[in-house]
Amino acid sequence: MMRIFFYGLVLIFISGCSFQTVVSASNEYKIDVGNKIGRYDSTGCKGYVLRVKNVESYTHIKSRSIYYGVGDYELSTYTKSNWQEAPFKSIKHSIIKELRESKIFKDIVSNRSSVQPDYVLEYSVENFIQRFSEDMKSSTVEVKIHFSLINYKTSKLLYSTTIEKKLPSASLDAIGGVKAISRALGDVIEQDTLWLNDRCKEDIK
Repeated sequence: MMRIFFYGLVLIFISGCSFQTVVSASNEYKIDVGNKIGRYDSTGCKGYVLRVKNVESYTHIKSRSIYYGVGDYELSTYTKSNWQEAPFKSIKHSIIKELRESKIFKDIVSNRSSVQPDYVLEYSVENFIQRFSEDMKSSTVEVKIHFSLINYKTSKLLYSTTIEKKLPSASLDAIGGVKAISRALGDVIEQDTLWLNDRCKEDIK
């Protein structure tokens, strides 16, 4: 009886070791656009509140999986790398942070805020991916976002623009793509802020 019990313990121990060698933790990455606050000289919107609203998102940024493309058609995900949070959340936080620090508007609020805004900045993410060449010898990242500035009270579309940025990946792996896509997103948000700064020099009512 003791011998059977001993063999049972050995089998459990071996099974446990085997399981530990099969399962490995995945890496988690976050988007970091850095600090790109420039000089914004417009004073035309300093008395107004702007609401930032995501109206439509590129489907894959709603997931924590890190997608990449190969050529023009193939799409896949990294098996052992994930986003710390779904990119659509990081993108929204980054846009709000940049606009608040720019001080172009009196305040920047999210769609959940109970504050009634004067204007709404709607945006939709049209592309957000690392793409490899078909021979897998090079890769670039692509970030493309459409922005619309709307009068809240009249729902009138005042201005719109689409900003796109492509950059080479730092390396041919997930971390290389993450670093490059963070820089590309930072550039797109910076261009959006400059665009709003210029619009606020005009009569946007």
